[in-house]
Amino acid sequence: MHIMKSEWRDRLKHWIRILKEDLYEPIGEIKWEARRVREHLTPEEALAGTFERVEPGFCWGKVWEYCWFKGQVVLPEAAEGKKIVMDLQPEGESTLFVNGKSFGTYRSDKVFPVNEKHHFMVDNILVESGKPGTVYDVVMETYAGHYYPDGTSGGIATGPVLPGLYVDTLEEGKRVTLGTCTYGIWDEDAYQLYMDVETLSRLLEVVDHTSLRAAKIADALEQFTLIVDFEQSKEKRTESYVAAREALRPAMEAVNGSTQPVFYAIGNGHIDLAWLWPFAETERKVARTFAAQLRLIEKYPEYKYIQSQPAAYEMVKKHYPELFERIKEAVKTGQWIADGAMWVEPDTNMTSGESLVRQVLYGKKYYKDEFDVDSQLLWLPDTFGYSAALPQILNGFGVKYLVTQKIFWSYNEGEQFPYHYFTWKGMDGSDIVSFLPTSYTYKPHPIEINNVWKNRSQMR
Repeated sequence: MHIMKSEWRDRLKHWIRILKEDLYEPIGEIKWEARRVREHLTPEEALAGTFERVEPGFCWGKVWEYCWFKGQVVLPEAAEGKKIVMDLQPEGESTLFVNGKSFGTYRSDKVFPVNEKHHFMVDNILVESGKPGTVYDVVMETYAGHYYPDGTSGGIATGPVLPGLYVDTLEEGKRVTLGTCTYGIWDEDAYQLYMDVETLSRLLEVVDHTSLRAAKIADALEQFTLIVDFEQSKEKRTESYVAAREALRPAMEAVNGSTQPVFYAIGNGHIDLAWLWPFAETERKVARTFAAQLRLIEKYPEYKYIQSQPAAYEMVKKHYPELFERIKEAVKTGQWIADGAMWVEPDTNMTSGESLVRQVLYGKKYYKDEFDVDSQLLWLPDTFGYSAALPQILNGFGVKYLVTQKIFWSYNEGEQFPYHYFTWKGMDGSDIVSFLPTSYTYKPHPIEINNVWKNRSQMR
């Protein structure tokens, strides 16, 4: 039996739903001018061309086409001292630039669930404390997409195919639509309260419902709904948000016992250099991913991020040199971990031994030349096969560690691989210390973390 009665659970859901509605208050609309292109341009090259004024509802897009949008944010008096974010609606994956610098990414609703959009908006912070009159020049390079075999804007079809089954449902030239894009005030008090409540709610689903911990969490969540009063002014609502966070603090700060596991989280951007999009789109993907991570590094001094694949870094160096220089500075501080040993994350079964040697040779050289890093970790999260020659090759280059995980995807209801942390001995007797997480797309909330622990194959 659930420790929280159904009436309270329903009440909690309503409070969470309304709290999400109070995270963002738009105070202005971004007006755009647009220019459609096929070639890969720098922002400077794009802005040198001819733009036309467009309005929300603007339909555009041929297969493989890009559209550059330029707009401006001028902060009004209402922005004084407030955290200002952008709510962008280009309906296409976009690379963002603000005041001439790589800013990050907008992932369209097609690949980012609408109900999780608030997590993404908080990453699009223009300024922590607004000053009226400040001007921000905003530029977006948005991809119109291309047709996938399964008839969607993303994904991949498998299995048999009936003749004529694949039909592109989108109208060529009108594949995407521009929505209304705004900027406004982000309520950090409301967001932090939301994160506390979400964390405790998910935690309540996995802790023993007969435990004292569960009882205290349930009590705290019920108190949250009694303290927060939405039917009052913004100022009063915010006061109730702060009070509710204080009421939740003991439950949030409760420490596990000495026999509970300790988890560590390090960010990673796994980017397929060639998969369900053209190579030119990979060049944009690395830029927007890397820029977004830099802003997280700037915001959270304790945050660490690992990024492999010198080939991806080289794309940024070629097309986005100012971004590359900022990455080099972040590597020096230790928050950005440039490592991975190989030039790309390759298949290691089909390729030859000579090719694998070149992968490590050029990979390690790049890390040393560009970042002054002696790469000692082979990072292969998405590789399906493992050559028995790998330990020998890695030993020869001074690479000491291997991280991978796809082996857990391949047992097909057979006997699952029994280890997460082990020493792998290659065919010549060389060995390498190896670690196998179960995924590379973890979400850091209690239910998923609990499942990772419960479903581990190496129990001791």
